[in-house]
Amino acid sequence: MPKQTSATGIRGRLDFYLKGMDAGFSLSEIKVLWVGIKNSNFEKPSRIFGSIEALNALIGELIVNKKFLGRDGLESETQALKNLFAYRKDIELNRMKHYMGLKSTRSISIDQSLTIRVSGVGVYSTTVVENKDNYLTITIPVGNPLPMGFSWRRSKLNVYLWRKDDAGYFFQTRILEKFYDKSNLLFHLKHSDNLIRSQKRDFIRTPAKIYARLYLSTNLEAFDNLMESSLERDCLITDISEGGAALVSRGLIRKRQSLKLQFIVRNETAAVAGTVKSSHYNKTRNESTLRVEFLPISENLSMLLLSYILDINKERSNAMKQDGISTELSQRSKETADSSESEAEDPTNEETAEQDNERVEEF
Repeated sequence: MPKQTSATGIRGRLDFYLKGMDAGFSLSEIKVLWVGIKNSNFEKPSRIFGSIEALNALIGELIVNKKFLGRDGLESETQALKNLFAYRKDIELNRMKHYMGLKSTRSISIDQSLTIRVSGVGVYSTTVVENKDNYLTITIPVGNPLPMGFSWRRSKLNVYLWRKDDAGYFFQTRILEKFYDKSNLLFHLKHSDNLIRSQKRDFIRTPAKIYARLYLSTNLEAFDNLMESSLERDCLITDISEGGAALVSRGLIRKRQSLKLQFIVRNETAAVAGTVKSSHYNKTRNESTLRVEFLPISENLSMLLLSYILDINKERSNAMKQDGISTELSQRSKETADSSESEAEDPTNEETAEQDNERVEEF
């Protein structure tokens, strides 16, 4: 049993309760937290209410060498963990909530990935390489073959982007001119001060590097939480949240496809079912970049994913630093993974794209 110190004595307990109430916890929740913390070796429990580092350290200490998926939800330690994860998640979401969003395309960062939709033509990926007062410079859009006689300069462009730790955005614009710069064809876009911001998410999304197995089905209800022993196809998860993931997989996988993902986090095998919300297929490489929405997951699985997403034990940071064959796939998916996030929340077909045309003023 851990040795009682001044931090866990009567005075330390009083300090913990007072700071816990100031942080918005109820007395019953604080009691559960206290029981869980006393069973650990954490020296200054009250620090968790004022320090993210201390909060992460405590969570890390409570989860060390103990699996999530087999936990009894009634144990005091498990209840404490649920409250701690919820508190840590709220801190992150509130930080993101107060983040100032984009007001103008003049604030778009260099290297920002964009998805361009041209009504009746197709979907194209591009990257911002320069942002001047009078125009935005992008790389030549890459995507579906252009029809005979098509002119970028005469076309209205529906542009989607996703900003990390912010939200998705939509705006319309036109090409101002095109020019050659060191043999690279670049476009100048007209700036827009009329950006439509998508609704904020309730989940924290983070870059990832997780190998997974992917199983396809025509019936989402056919999937369960049991582990699959067969291998249908491999994929790479490039970002993840409790509500979904972006991934790269070989072969053609279409939007609205039902699937199941099986992968390992903290030496535990997780299985989640979901639906493809957006898909970009590269015929040359025979690869699909997908954004998948998960079905609701259990509380224990939620904690397991949050331990990775919040990088409690630096598992994610360490995995991202490792070299391997996934590095190339992750880099290639960067062009479309960010834009796929906004597409999961914004129109994805030509009909709704036309409706967007009516919501944004003409250029």
